[in-house]
Amino acid sequence: MTRRDDSAPRPDTATTAAEYVAALRELREWSALTYRQLAAKAEASGHVLPASTVAAALGRSTLPRADLVEALVFACGLDTDTAARWLTIREDLAAGRGSERPAPEPAEVPDAAPAPPPGRRRRPGTMAIAIGMACLLIAIGVILAVRYGTDDGDGDDSAAFPSRPRDGFYLIKPTHIADGSLCLGEGRERNLRTDRPIAVQRSCEGVVPDTYLVAVAPDVYLIKWRHPVEGVGCLRVDEAILVPGALLSPGDCTGAANERFLIEPVDPGVFRLRPVHSGLCIGILGGPAEVTPKAEAAQAICSGAADQRFRLQTVKGKKPLPAGQ
Repeated sequence: MTRRDDSAPRPDTATTAAEYVAALRELREWSALTYRQLAAKAEASGHVLPASTVAAALGRSTLPRADLVEALVFACGLDTDTAARWLTIREDLAAGRGSERPAPEPAEVPDAAPAPPPGRRRRPGTMAIAIGMACLLIAIGVILAVRYGTDDGDGDDSAAFPSRPRDGFYLIKPTHIADGSLCLGEGRERNLRTDRPIAVQRSCEGVVPDTYLVAVAPDVYLIKWRHPVEGVGCLRVDEAILVPGALLSPGDCTGAANERFLIEPVDPGVFRLRPVHSGLCIGILGGPAEVTPKAEAAQAICSGAADQRFRLQTVKGKKPLPAGQ
């Protein structure tokens, strides 16, 4: 899912090809993605962005191809309007219109307040301090609203979109199961290739292990499993594989990118799970038609299908995880 993000680097002030490429490098660094991760995310969104090609392009001072710029902007997670802006500025520079492009309009500055009448002296800085405090309180409120949403803790999984889940125990329910009776839990590969534990869809009644979400960055979570015998571990994509089809299995929590999941709201109370290292989406092998227990969870190209959408139902009454686990 692409987004508009005003904190992302922009090319608006670039007047030369070198400055434009420098802005692209800043964008890549801002995304915190490796070249291989960018290539995988571009492929997931239908673009081609070879890691070696983008690395070479960002190491030069000449304008990259338009299709490469577009793929890079989308791979960094930005929206269509932002990509169009990058392409327009590239076209201006290619046509030699860089110095003619109007600079971004400065923010409007209000007229200075009239001087106080004689005899009434205002305390210097009082108004500025008051305004600054008000802005700080508003900013804190906005940050808390975005980070924690409007969840009132009553366990209702239909909290107002786009609230993010708080740390805690959940049932993760694929939305293609109409009656909501199946959840992600522990199982085995149906083809018996291995006998290791993996994530599968199984009956929510008595599902094992307990599933605990822990936020580690904005909208990024560890999915921890607390097994009654094996203890606490983290779900991860097998071997940090970047291509579709890789299964999910529990292991020691290391904080690696393949055990971090971007949890994106797509509808009220509905989310998709995206491994940070690949940018793909978690779904069910067999797609929406697979409604039987034991079907494996796996990463796949994001399609928006119901098996790649999950309801997160809070679970109360569980003993909290020990500190540090």
